[in-house]
Amino acid sequence: MIRTFALIRFDLRALLRERGTLLLLTASLLLALYGLFEGARFQQHLQAAHQGASSQEATARAAAQNLAARYFANPDDPAFAGLLYYRTPVDVRGYAFREHVGFAAMPALPGAALAIGLADIQPSYVRVRAESMASVKTAAEIEHPTRLASGRYDLMFFVVYLWPLVLLTLTASVLTQDRESLRLRSLLLQGVGAGHIVFVQAGVRSLLATMLLMMVVAGAAFSLGAVPFNGAGLSALGHWAGIVLLYSAFWSTVAIAVCAFCANRMSAAFAGFGLWLLFAIVIPAALDAVTRVAAPVPPRERYVQAMRDALDEVNADHASSLARFYDSHPEWRPKRTAPGAVSSNVSRLHRAQEIDRIMAGVESEFALAENARATFFARMSLLSPVSLANAAFADAAGNDRVRHHRFIAEVASHQGHLRDWFQDVIQRAALRDEQEPCSRTCLGGYGFRDFDAVPRFAASSALALSSGVSVRTWMLLAWACAFAALALIALGLERGRQRR
Repeated sequence: MIRTFALIRFDLRALLRERGTLLLLTASLLLALYGLFEGARFQQHLQAAHQGASSQEATARAAAQNLAARYFANPDDPAFAGLLYYRTPVDVRGYAFREHVGFAAMPALPGAALAIGLADIQPSYVRVRAESMASVKTAAEIEHPTRLASGRYDLMFFVVYLWPLVLLTLTASVLTQDRESLRLRSLLLQGVGAGHIVFVQAGVRSLLATMLLMMVVAGAAFSLGAVPFNGAGLSALGHWAGIVLLYSAFWSTVAIAVCAFCANRMSAAFAGFGLWLLFAIVIPAALDAVTRVAAPVPPRERYVQAMRDALDEVNADHASSLARFYDSHPEWRPKRTAPGAVSSNVSRLHRAQEIDRIMAGVESEFALAENARATFFARMSLLSPVSLANAAFADAAGNDRVRHHRFIAEVASHQGHLRDWFQDVIQRAALRDEQEPCSRTCLGGYGFRDFDAVPRFAASSALALSSGVSVRTWMLLAWACAFAALALIALGLERGRQRR
C-alpha cells in the first residue's frame, strides 16, 4: 500500500510539473462550463416559451369572456354588426374550430439543462385543437432541417465526445514513457509490476480529472441556477455524475489497454485517437445505417396518399355516416333536419372522427414501424458505448424519445376529451337552434360563454419523474471490464516475452 501511494504521489507530481496538463484541464473545464451555459440558456428559452403559451391561452380566454359579456348584454350594438359566427368566440362553432386557444406543455425535469438531448427537435409544448391532432403531429417541424441536423453544443456533447479525448491525452504517457526512458526495468526490479503501474496511474489520473469535472459542473449548475438547489436538483446531479463515472471508467480502461499494448507515447496517441474515431463516429454511424435497412419505416408519401383517400371516402359516405352517427347518439338526433342535411359546422367533429377511424390502420402501421426501429436501435446500441452514454444522459435530463412519446400520448388523450366535450356542446346547441331558430348568435342556440368549463391539459405526475439509471447504461461497465481484460492479456504477453 505504501508503495502504491508513493507511486501515485510521484506520478501526480511529474504530471503537474508539465504545463500542458494544467492548460488541458483548464480548457476542458471551460468547454464543460460553456456546454452547461448553453444547456441552461436553451432551457430558459424553452421555459419562456412555455410561459408565453400559457399567457397566450389565459389572455385569449379573458378576451373571449369580456367579448361574450359585452355581446350578450347588447347583441344589437353596432360594434357587432359585422360579427361572423365562425370567427368569434361567442358562437360555439367559431370558438371550437377557430378561436379556442389551448396548449399542452411537458414539465421540465430538474436536470434538463444538463443535456438538451432531443428537446430541440421534439417540441415540449404544442397547441391542442378539438378537430384533430394535426397541429401536434406537425409541431416537430419547427426549424430548418440543416439546423436540426447540426444539433446544439451542450454539456452532453462535451462529456460524450470531447471528454474521452481529454482522458486519453492525460493517460497516454502512462507506462509508455517508462518504456521509452527505460525506467520500467528499474521499477520491475523494485517489485512494481507493469500492470500495477498502468492500472494505478491511469486510474488515478482519470478519477481525479473526472471528480474535478463533476465538482466544477455541480458548483456552476447551482450558482447559475441551471439546477435547483434542493433534493430534486441534488438527485439530478447525482444521476448525471453516476453516468459520467461509468462513461469515464470505460474510456479509462480503453486508455489502459492502449498503454499496455503500445511501446511509446506516439503510438499510444495514434491508437487512442483511432479508437475514439471508431467508437464516437464509425460505430454509431454504422448502427444507424444498419437500423435503417433492418427496420425500415414506410415512406411519407404513403401516409399522404392514405390521408387523401380517407378524405375522399368520408366525403362520399357523408350522409350514411351521419345516419350511423345519430343512430349511435339518439339524444343528439335532429328533429326536423335529415342527417344528410345537417350543417357542416355541426358535423365537422364527426367528420374528423371518421377520418381518424379510417386512418387508424395507417397510423398504427407507422407507429409500429417507428417503434420497431427505435427498439432495434436500442438493442444494437449495446455495441456502442457512445450511443449508450447519449441515451443515458438524455434519459436523465428527461429529453429522450420515450418521455416525449408519453407526453404525446397524454396530449392525444386530452385532445380526445376536448373533442368529445365540444361535440356534446355543439350537438345540443344545434338541437336548441333547430327548435327555436335565432337570426343571430344567441344563448338559446349556438351562443357560448362558459369558457372556464372547456377542458385544459394537465400533465400527469409520471411526466415529472426522472427514470433511474437503465440496465443498458450498466453495459458501460461490461465494456470497461472487456478492455481491462485486454490490458491484462497484453501485459501478460509482454511479461512472457521478457522472460524469454
